[in-house]
Amino acid sequence: MICARFGLGEYADMAFCLHFLRPEDLFVDVGANAGVYTILAARAVGCHVVAAEPVPTTFDLLMQNVYANHVSDRVDARRIGIGRIPGKLHFTSSLWSYNHVVEVGGENTVEVDVLPLDDVLSGRSPTMLKIDVEGFEAEVIGGASMALSDPSLKAVLIEMYEGHVAKYGGHIAEIETRLRSLGFNGPYWYDPATRSLVPPGDQAATKYNQIFVSDMDDVKWRIERSKSYEIHGATV
Repeated sequence: MICARFGLGEYADMAFCLHFLRPEDLFVDVGANAGVYTILAARAVGCHVVAAEPVPTTFDLLMQNVYANHVSDRVDARRIGIGRIPGKLHFTSSLWSYNHVVEVGGENTVEVDVLPLDDVLSGRSPTMLKIDVEGFEAEVIGGASMALSDPSLKAVLIEMYEGHVAKYGGHIAEIETRLRSLGFNGPYWYDPATRSLVPPGDQAATKYNQIFVSDMDDVKWRIERSKSYEIHGATV
């Protein structure tokens, strides 16, 4: 498994996924990149995954990791962008994990089909949603009203970087307000050592991944009762 080989690159957030998710869950990975979170959920936990990655070369790596880890039966991978409305968008294609939507195509860009997340899920109910789309998060949320209103969705892990969000005319505060209006509390960080969610505090501006939860009691119950995992000799 790629996570076992390279460790947990985003240790606290990935530990939260391990402790929170269960095999019967549906995990949605928007901005899957090469699939580290997708493989973590599908292989280590054993749950089903919907993974969206728009850039063709990165999507190829995602699929290589899916097949190498023998989870193709649990991963619904789509080479698409996720946005507010159906259409097409241009993405950079040479910036690896920093690829992002651009207004006009050109050198080192690709044109990609875009769908709202609600269309992709087609009525399926996710338990956890991860969004990492380099500033396009508000557009993803705008096309995910049904998913975000589904009582099965208990946790959202989302990148919140003001500099990236501002590129598309948005602000982090607006995203937080939208999530709270849908019944999510946060943002929180995860402390794997104590298996607890804590407020970000003064360091919020320097740690971009944030966790929002809709049912804190259920989330606590899950993480407190999760089995432990061993990564590079350390127990998580």
